[in-house]
Amino acid sequence: MSGGDATRLERIWYPDGGPGSAPPAVLRAAAAFHALAARARCAAYDRGLLAARTLPVPCISVGNLSVGGTGKTPLVAWLIEELASFGARPAVVSRGYGGSARGPERVATSGDCEAALRFGDEPALLAARYPEVPIVVGRDRHAAGLLAAARGGATVVIADDAFQHRRLARDVDVVVVDASRGLGNGRQLPAGPLRESPAALARAGFIVLNRVGAARDLAGLRRTIARLAPRAALAEADLVFAGWREARTGAPVELPAGAVVYPFCGIGNPGSFRRTLETLGLDVLGGEVFRDHHTYVGREIEHLQRAAAAGGARAAVTTAKDAVRLPGWAGAVPLYRAEVKLAMIRGHETLWETLKSIVARGGG
Repeated sequence: MSGGDATRLERIWYPDGGPGSAPPAVLRAAAAFHALAARARCAAYDRGLLAARTLPVPCISVGNLSVGGTGKTPLVAWLIEELASFGARPAVVSRGYGGSARGPERVATSGDCEAALRFGDEPALLAARYPEVPIVVGRDRHAAGLLAAARGGATVVIADDAFQHRRLARDVDVVVVDASRGLGNGRQLPAGPLRESPAALARAGFIVLNRVGAARDLAGLRRTIARLAPRAALAEADLVFAGWREARTGAPVELPAGAVVYPFCGIGNPGSFRRTLETLGLDVLGGEVFRDHHTYVGREIEHLQRAAAAGGARAAVTTAKDAVRLPGWAGAVPLYRAEVKLAMIRGHETLWETLKSIVARGGG
């Protein structure tokens, strides 16, 4: 899990403290076509040539501009809890990236690997954590929202990963930016990490800078966001460690500082997981990194178990999102999952007031 594990593409996308190398010409050409298509589609919605479909209850879109792990799922979890505390009955609709279900279908709450394979890891994780909250997966997120409202009793819908999904009307867009990475090299896919031009942030009502504790130049990022999205309210947050749990049962466990651990993960920002382990003072073995949303198979699990045992690890450790994708773990070394949560630091009071207003409109 060292810096050498980063792919060449990642090094181009996220230059470390300098201008970095220019993307190859083929990537720049592909990015130009991607940018043209994205601009044309947005213009069609802006000019009314394409119409967004509304839900019978308020809708909050949560999304990002960059691919990879910005901390969007912890923000969705924070919104679920805040909306419930204001008296709403929230639901989450998701495309179910990586899952086989076309939906609309409410996610089963078993929390096992089958749920992740069918519905995607993030919906499966949310459904296991909030069994009373309808988590609905569907390629058609408008149909998923209708199901959540009609059968799930939702008074407000959180549309996960929906900033670019403009077919679904929303009351407000909340966009997450990973402050530790910023906007990378500022280029669009595949020459950079951005799904749209940085100027698209102007559509956002709120921008949450996440992982501000790991930001290289937080003041500079604030200035950039203020220039790109002058009407958006800005909040700042960080991901905080919330304890260890046994990966399958969810039972709380302890790992004291100095304990030898063998880490592995398949998330969008694997470096953030290693930083968490180092902050906790654990003795980290080499570990392994897989691609984001990786589906683990038996031979990989056997390899991880052997590697953890050979290194004398007290435990193998992974993320909660990875844990729901594991079909089983029966090695001599136990497997623990790290729980994290979003902690708002500053600037979120305006977001609170907006949530309260949305709850009031939804009849919560």
